[in-house]
Formats: sequence, structure tokens, C-alpha cells
Amino acid sequence: MEKLLCVGESDVRMIGIWGIGGLGKTTIAKTVYNIISHKFEGSCFLENVRERSLKYGGLQELHKFLLSKTLGLRDLEVNSLDEGSIMIKEILSHRRVFLVLDDVNDLDQLKSLVGKSNWFGSGSRIIITTRDKHLLHDVNHIYQVEKLSHSEALELFNFNAFKGKGQMGDYVELIDNVICYAEGLPLVVEVMGSYLRGRSTDTWKDALESCKRDPKFQQVLKLSYDALEPSMKEVFLHIACFFKGKNKNYVMDILEGCDLRPKHSIEVLIEKALISITEANDVWMHDVLEEMGKEIVCQESSEPGERSRLWLYEDVYHVFVHNTGTSKVKGIMVLKGVPDEQIPLNKKSFLKLNGLQILIICGDVFYGDHVDYLPNDLRLLNWKDCQLQYFPSDFYPRKLVALKMDFSEISSPWSVLKVFYVR
Repeated sequence: MEKLLCVGESDVRMIGIWGIGGLGKTTIAKTVYNIISHKFEGSCFLENVRERSLKYGGLQELHKFLLSKTLGLRDLEVNSLDEGSIMIKEILSHRRVFLVLDDVNDLDQLKSLVGKSNWFGSGSRIIITTRDKHLLHDVNHIYQVEKLSHSEALELFNFNAFKGKGQMGDYVELIDNVICYAEGLPLVVEVMGSYLRGRSTDTWKDALESCKRDPKFQQVLKLSYDALEPSMKEVFLHIACFFKGKNKNYVMDILEGCDLRPKHSIEVLIEKALISITEANDVWMHDVLEEMGKEIVCQESSEPGERSRLWLYEDVYHVFVHNTGTSKVKGIMVLKGVPDEQIPLNKKSFLKLNGLQILIICGDVFYGDHVDYLPNDLRLLNWKDCQLQYFPSDFYPRKLVALKMDFSEISSPWSVLKVFYVR
């Protein structure tokens, strides 16, 4: 990477870091950023571009973050995508900057955020990490991330399992087996090392036997999940299904409301390399771990209404149309509807969902303007474009932490606040 960047040369250089998920592209970019960012007039590490750009106004927020971080300014206003791109071009074209765009998956993201090399001052460097090599056709150089060699995997595993102290002793043969199963993927090596740290050789052998029965990477990573306390498992699954990419303080408030001791749980999940906290203070987890968490929920039952969490449109549709909801459902999230397939609401739609704690609805999802019941156990009610005319008369959610009803048709959503305290 050092040779590709050639820091000190006067040209503007864009470098692509390319490889499959779990290879450590972000880690490489972040390491380089931490080492050389101080050598520039301004710098910004723009994390999770793919996920953050999916949010409403997400790309515009990325403009704002990039400019604010690079210029060291607060409260900088960006009123549109076009304005953001123009500001980047006009302001940064006279500055020697170092930018990292992490996890890019769409050409429009690149066009909007870094455009062309003449948007930046002489000597600027831009790193782009992606899984899609096609997006990098205009960069100067591409750094392909390969899987770890045996010696590299051994070093990483030693760091995570033994804190780099090299006290392998009786574990040498077991370590070789673990590294073989990891197949050079840093994510697997890191999670396995964190899981096995401080455990007996018998536990190591049991873990390896489990890997032999089902060598899929998700199953290997699931060992760390299986070792968690019940409340920590709940926190992990909530994050995987609903809160990946959300602000840590917001997530902590919701999970605290769910009586899950989130502070300690999040600390443990970070220690076990199952989640991380970004520079922007968002809760993050790798796609592979997100998929693993969702698969754990799907395995709870073949009937969606018997599962603890619902996030797939077709599953929510099935539960509401066939009235198969149960008290086992703790959370529902539907982010957008499918054209001509709105979910019908009736007076009893939520009646069986009396254990529901999290309800997140965004978009043209339901039709119908009246329900007789909403669960009083709700901690989070986020219903954008809600078409209900009013809340049920016996809706008293005393444990509610957050109420968000943007663009709602409900006559007075805040009247419900008169009967309980929202933290």
C-alpha cells in the first residue's frame, strides 16, 4: 500500500482496495489512515458508505460528514446532493486531503462523493474499499486483498487468543486445525481466537468437533454466539435484525428499555469481535455476522409468527394476512412496501402480538386506518407515514422509550404521552 500511495508526490491518486467480505479491507484502510492521515491538511474516514447511503437522505449526510470532518467544522449545512458535490469540489480542490470511502457498492456514491481527481488539491490521496472490482475502473491502482497465509493467520490468531504472548504450549496442533478451518479469512480467525481465549484444551476440541460436523463459516462463528449469556444473545440478535448502523446511544436507550443491560453486553460483544463501534458512534457488525444472527432467528420456527423477530416483508405479510402472530414476536421491522401488495390492517391485527417491544414501519406498507389494539409492552414505536387516525383507547405503553411518527395521519400522536413517561 505504501508504494501505491506514494505520499509526498504531487499528483492526486485514487487507490482501490478490493476483495471478498471478511478479508480485512476496512482494517487495512483504517490502519493506513491512522498512520498517515496527520500528513495531510485534512482527512476523513467515511465508514460504511453502502449501509449509510441506503438511509433516507443518507448520501447527503455523507457529504456533510466528509466536509465537516475534513475541514474540522461543525454545523455545516448541505441542502442537496448537487450542493454537496459542488462544495466538495470547490472547497477541497485547494487542499491536500486524505479520504477513505469504506465499503462502496454503487458508482453513484463515487460520482457524488469523490467525482474526479481535479476535485482535490495536489498531493491528495483517496482510498476506496469495495467488493465490486467494476467500480474501480477509474482509479489509479487496485490493491487486491488476498486470504491470509498460514503464518499470517497464526499471528492474528495468537494475538486474539493469547494477547500476542505466544503461550501456545499444548495448543499447537489445535491451533493448526482452527487455522485450516478458517481458510485464511481474518474475520473467522479473529472471532475464533477471541472465543477460545482462556478456555481449556477440552473446550477447543469440542469447538473443532463442531466445526467438523458443519464447516460453514457461520457455524464456526456461531460458537461465540452460543457462549454468550441469554441477555447478550438478545442484544446481538436485536442489533443484527434491527439496529446495525444505528447510533450507539439510541440503541443503548432502546435496549435499556428492554431490560437487557446493554452497556455490559455491548462491551462483551466488542471484546468477542461480534460488533464494533464506528468513528461516527454507530453500532456495526460484519455482514457475515448479521446474516448469522438473522439465520438464528429464522431457525426458531418454520412459522414466522412463532419467531422472535420479523424483518422480511413476506414474513410480515404472512403473519398479518393469516393472523398467525404470537406473543413470541418481540420485534417487527418493515422498511418499505411492495407495489400492489400492501398488508391489510384490521381491528385485531396486533391482538396476538402482545409481547411486541419494537415496531419499526417505514413506507407504504399497510392499508387500513383503524386497529383496536396496540401492544402496551412497546419500547420503540417508529411508524413513518402511519395511516391510523388515532391510537386505541386502551393503549398505555408505560415502558415506551422512543415514539417517532413522521408524516403520520394520526390526529394527535403526542396525546398518548399524557399517560406515561418517555425516556
